[in-house]
Amino acid sequence: MASDTPLYVSDPGTWLTELTKENDFVAIVIFQGSWCKYDKHYLHKLGRYNKEMMKGEGLKLIAWTSEGPEGARKADREWGLKEKFGFDDVIGDETNALANYLIEDCILEKLVIKKPEELDVKYPIPDGLYPNGIVLPGMIWYAHYGTMVMEWESQGNEGHGFSTAVRPNPAGM
Repeated sequence: MASDTPLYVSDPGTWLTELTKENDFVAIVIFQGSWCKYDKHYLHKLGRYNKEMMKGEGLKLIAWTSEGPEGARKADREWGLKEKFGFDDVIGDETNALANYLIEDCILEKLVIKKPEELDVKYPIPDGLYPNGIVLPGMIWYAHYGTMVMEWESQGNEGHGFSTAVRPNPAGM
């Protein structure tokens, strides 16, 4: 791969190891894309909780989407994730390298990737936007420099969006 390829694409295992070894607390939250109002609502709720309760503890909070870099920039710009809600980074990767690594390495082994036409979304998704599929919501939390402390993945069969009953409430984590 090209030298300007981000490490989370070219070598997601090394990226994740370095990230969690360098930071005492890390959360990676996977969202569907800049078009999903449920993801926006959940990321705002998590971001508010982060700013009020966790940022002082040194949490590095990352939002990740399979929509690609432009989708990540759009979500950050329109939703104010870094500016207003304390996210440290908003990453977009249409290759799904990180998601595939998380599945294959049994970190988020139940994480679901679906083609856009397989989802019952109410918003138009432009053709070609997700060449490797949409990664459904999930998250992984690390503490104490690399110890996994929580994981969650939507399995795509219990509903869609924020109303999914099993989506973790930030205050309860």
